Amino acid sequence: MFTTAHIALSVANINKSVSFYRKIFRLKCREKFHIKSIGLKIAIVGNNKIALELFEFKQHKALPKYRKTLDSDLRTIGTKHVAFGVADIRSVYNRLKRAKVRFATDIRVFENGLKYFFIKDPDGALIEITES
Repeated sequence: MFTTAHIALSVANINKSVSFYRKIFRLKCREKFHIKSIGLKIAIVGNNKIALELFEFKQHKALPKYRKTLDSDLRTIGTKHVAFGVADIRSVYNRLKRAKVRFATDIRVFENGLKYFFIKDPDGALIEITES
C-alpha cells in the first residue's frame, strides 16, 4: 500500500513560502538545507498527515502566464495543484479572506456535491481547499 511521502513545489522565495504555509496551513518547518553547488535551498514543511518539499533555485523561472488561471492550468498536461481537506469550508474560507490570501475562486459546488475553492500561493500557484 502506498502513502503520500511528500509533494514538491518550486518557489521563488523559500522564506516567504515557509511563512505562508505556516500561517495559512499551520505547517511547521521540519528541515532546511542548502546545496550550494547547484544553487538550491530546500525546506520541508508539514504536519503528521502531509509534507511539502519546497525548492528555491537561485536561477529559477517564474510560473508561466498560461498557468496562472484555474481554467488554463487544468487544460495543461501535468501536475495541477495541491489540495487540502477541511471539515468546515465556510470558516476556513472566511479565515483566509481575513488573512488577505489571494483567491482564484469563491466557494463552488462540484457535480458530486463536493464543496471547494482555490487560492494562490505567494508565487501564484493554485491550491485547492475541499470540504471533506
